[in-house]
Amino acid sequence: MTSDIQQRFTSISRADPGDKLRLRIGTLTDYKGLKEHHYRADRPATATRVLTLVRSAHTATDRFTSTPARDQPVAVLLESLPSLSCTMRNYALNDRYGNWLTPRQQATLLNLEVRVISRVVVHPCWRGIGLAVRLVRAALQTPTTRYTEALAAMGRVNPFFQRAGMTAYPRPQHACDARLIQAMQSIGLNTVSLALTPQLSQRIKSLSTSTRDWFYKELYRWYRQNDGRSIAHSTDPSTHLQAARERLMLDPVYYLHDNSALVP
Repeated sequence: MTSDIQQRFTSISRADPGDKLRLRIGTLTDYKGLKEHHYRADRPATATRVLTLVRSAHTATDRFTSTPARDQPVAVLLESLPSLSCTMRNYALNDRYGNWLTPRQQATLLNLEVRVISRVVVHPCWRGIGLAVRLVRAALQTPTTRYTEALAAMGRVNPFFQRAGMTAYPRPQHACDARLIQAMQSIGLNTVSLALTPQLSQRIKSLSTSTRDWFYKELYRWYRQNDGRSIAHSTDPSTHLQAARERLMLDPVYYLHDNSALVP
């Protein structure tokens, strides 16, 4: 009896909700409706193309009329003009847009050859079924420039750009960051510890006075090299820890895709 029930359940086809979605060229209105679900709610100033995944939906009143179903955006991708300066781009493309060009030439060539995927937003109710990957693949399959790039703040945690076919170029670790991480490791901490504020505070308090003073000096040294170069720099260790938290836990990954096969 039990096996018969199991067979009936396993034989039921499980429809992919993503199959009901349709891809279309979108508008900034689509993005405005979803931007609150992105960690950066501002709109890129130079957006050039919008791709939107929509589902057809009726309102309560539409069901009793002949009004066609409305497109309801559930995910959106924005492409924008690239920034003029990007160290990882220079590395990935062998300094193609380097200082051998004048600033005007750099801007002209960049705007001609590069577009950046500046936003990928998926409504929370539609996450977890690969819509971000689907949007990025659509952008790569219909490129308007020779190169497509992206910079993902959480690229190591959620590498959907890489799953869509882009090549990842992790940011090289700066010497001052490496020194601070080594100092943290010597007292039993790592970058994840920076997010656990109560445990972090407790661990530092448990150190001997000499070790704690040494660590605070290392932290202050790092802070001065990064965020505290101005005359009004802070001497508060909690400010230094907050700066370290914001920098070391935000590990952006640069992504690039060569579209030469589709756009010579």
